[in-house]
Amino acid sequence: MVISNATIEHVGNEKQQLKMLKNIIKLTKKIFIVITPNRLHPIEFHTKIPFIHWLPKKIHRKILSVIGQKYLSEEKNLNLLKKNCLVNMMKNFKNIEFKSRYVKFLIINSNIILIGKKKINLS
Repeated sequence: MVISNATIEHVGNEKQQLKMLKNIIKLTKKIFIVITPNRLHPIEFHTKIPFIHWLPKKIHRKILSVIGQKYLSEEKNLNLLKKNCLVNMMKNFKNIEFKSRYVKFLIINSNIILIGKKKINLS
């Protein structure tokens, strides 16, 4: 089993995130779990700043840079995901069954959990 907790948002752009998923699937014998903060939660957990991450990414990154969060303003260091983005990435993989769930914090979906399983080929 491979478990990735709060890592995929730190590997870079969507292409690099997809590469991480490919590596996770390659490494696992059967089951994998990927957990990441939900971009749609009102508080961004890395900066503890509410709502600015809902702005377009370019504006969000500029604000972070201006307020002294240069490291997190760079896509290679922080690229938050929505559930539909993660689900869409999974469409690139055949022979993988997956489901996605949320973790709730104060009744709001705070984190996304992706649970995947390699399909068994009996032929």
